Amino acid sequence: MAALVGLAVAAPAPLALTDAQRLAIERSPQMGAYDSAIAAAHDMVAAAAQLPEVTVQIGVGPLSVDSANAWSFGRDATTARRVGVTESLTTPEKRKALADRYAREADLAATQKTATSVDIARETALAWLDCYYVEQMIRAAGDQLKSVQLELEGAEGQYWAGRLSQAEFYAARSMLVMSEDKSSELAHRGRAARIALKRWVGNAGDAPLTALPNIDRIRLRSAALEGDLARAPSVALLTRREELAASDVRIAQANRQSEREIALMLATRDEAHAARDEKLRAEVAEARIMIDEWQHARDRRDRYAREIVPLARERTRAVLVAYRGGKAALADVLAARRAESEAQIQSVEMEREAARLWARLDFAVPDTLPTAREGSSRGASAQ
Repeated sequence: MAALVGLAVAAPAPLALTDAQRLAIERSPQMGAYDSAIAAAHDMVAAAAQLPEVTVQIGVGPLSVDSANAWSFGRDATTARRVGVTESLTTPEKRKALADRYAREADLAATQKTATSVDIARETALAWLDCYYVEQMIRAAGDQLKSVQLELEGAEGQYWAGRLSQAEFYAARSMLVMSEDKSSELAHRGRAARIALKRWVGNAGDAPLTALPNIDRIRLRSAALEGDLARAPSVALLTRREELAASDVRIAQANRQSEREIALMLATRDEAHAARDEKLRAEVAEARIMIDEWQHARDRRDRYAREIVPLARERTRAVLVAYRGGKAALADVLAARRAESEAQIQSVEMEREAARLWARLDFAVPDTLPTAREGSSRGASAQ
């Protein structure tokens, strides 16, 4: 009893999809790098706002210095006077433009961090779903293998008793080998899926998986895709680059650069705006296609679950009844069992496809990112 209790305590807790995503984000070394970049940019904002204002006076004539250490110009030292133009090297306008530039850099780094988090959450979801569905296929193939083994045991007795032909007996042996090969193939896929999941979550990827989330609902709204996908990382990054280009224009204007230089910067800003709009249109079109594919995959999944798999199961039962009554051959039974197993595996494959499309759609925007656990730290998570 003590040994059993110890095993129960040592068993890993089931891994939910949201927990896997949260852990993957916390383990990413990129998060710390982005935090450092954001903090550095905010420091530069504060420093730019505190720059001292320095002025110089420029004029024409013999040079002399007055008691206030200001540059003065005059025809001689006894008649020195201040003439010329006062030029401010750091004006409030320049300080504001420079501080805004650093603030836009902080925004860009924060958006890059969010984009990376969204990518990690989506890829972790895909890895988790692959594990979940491949393991369902492994169970279906295992059930078929057990059934074929039982049929072969009965066939072997009938063969040695002379009630089964050699061809039927070897057909049963052939079916067993094929079932073993299918189970071996799926077991390989299962190991590969676990390795892919552990890339994101570490040793937690060895834990059993919890129940499947609701893959029949997405948060994107078909009627409002442009507004929803404006928050997509690929679009948001281009928005930040446009804002950065606009801040460069303000700095150039504050520094009174030439009209040609300002025009070039305005062109760069406009190009960034056009690239952002084009990316948004592309994202909306791709999302509409994926939504249609997701709905189609769900329809096929439902068709398999409601019609194809039940029909295959009923066929197997009917053939078994006929076989026991001497009206069907063993090969018919084995073929029916194989068709039923393939229908079950294909049904799982259909749902897996729908789930992968759901993950790509539902984790396209930052709204679905998992919240950080209280007291969690990147160091503790990495450990």
